[in-house]
Amino acid sequence: MAKTRQPNRASSIYLGTDGRWHGRVTVGVKDDGTPDRRHISPKTRPEVTKAVRQLEKERDAGTVRKPGNAWTVKAWLTHWIENIAPISVSENTIAGYEVLCAFTSYRGCDPSENGQASAGP
Repeated sequence: MAKTRQPNRASSIYLGTDGRWHGRVTVGVKDDGTPDRRHISPKTRPEVTKAVRQLEKERDAGTVRKPGNAWTVKAWLTHWIENIAPISVSENTIAGYEVLCAFTSYRGCDPSENGQASAGP
């Protein structure tokens, strides 16, 4: 009997050569157009089945986090000041935002630098 192919977006669970169970779930498409497949590798089949079903529920609900690293506050503010704000605000406002961003970074308000935000002066 010939092997049949799984349909698109179908999850797969299999026992790897390393002795661990592996689960793969297609959750969407990456920015470059390739399928975004998440990999899960617990020790037992019930654990991988539970994790795959949970990831499928998140995919169907649309709550799966995008691949890659999350933005830091400092990186997002810099991006916003350089690329988004100039479209809708004046040059003086941009200059004020740049000073404010530099000041908050200097005071230690960037969570990526010290692990937590500063409480204030």
